[in-house]
Amino acid sequence: MSTDTASKKTKQCIHCEKDINLKYRTCPICGGQQDDKIEARAPQCPRCKVHLQSHIVDGEEYDICGECGGMWLDRDEFHRATRERIAYEKVADKGEYLKAPVRGEIEYIPCIRCGKLMNRRNFGKISGVIIDRCKQHGVWLDAGELEKIQHFIADGGLDQSRDREISRNREELKELATQVDQNTFTQRLLHFWDFKRILFRGW
Repeated sequence: MSTDTASKKTKQCIHCEKDINLKYRTCPICGGQQDDKIEARAPQCPRCKVHLQSHIVDGEEYDICGECGGMWLDRDEFHRATRERIAYEKVADKGEYLKAPVRGEIEYIPCIRCGKLMNRRNFGKISGVIIDRCKQHGVWLDAGELEKIQHFIADGGLDQSRDREISRNREELKELATQVDQNTFTQRLLHFWDFKRILFRGW
């Protein structure tokens, strides 16, 4: 393998300076977390294409669009904002969370940090709030979506999601067990007929 080819598949750990796989986010040698190089530029709204404004909200610094009200949360910020305790404290109306239908055309928007198109996912799988998520850097939320997510959490939505997942896994296990039983029965039946053939016809 040429040196040029090898260099394209590895990078230098920012901590121990050893060569590691280009895709590794944690160094297998020293255990150091790798920070992806982010282009030095002012964060821009992926929808309005205007510069985001930095705002302090409840002690957290968020990048918010002055045009559409959308906001960017880095990974740690999003995890903190969606903790069950925080969500329950934020939601004044603890009434039932009602899922709204998803409207509008599907649009994939770029991460404000790396510029790559983000994945769309239904938060909690059943909330109906479609978030745009960059696995490495964070989450983009349109105006009002953080409040909807926190209301969903405060109303026990994550518990419902987990219960639904457990129920689905249980059904899959039952189906798998049934298939295993059927396969076992088929194998035993074949062995039985093989035994009869050998018994009456010889080897």
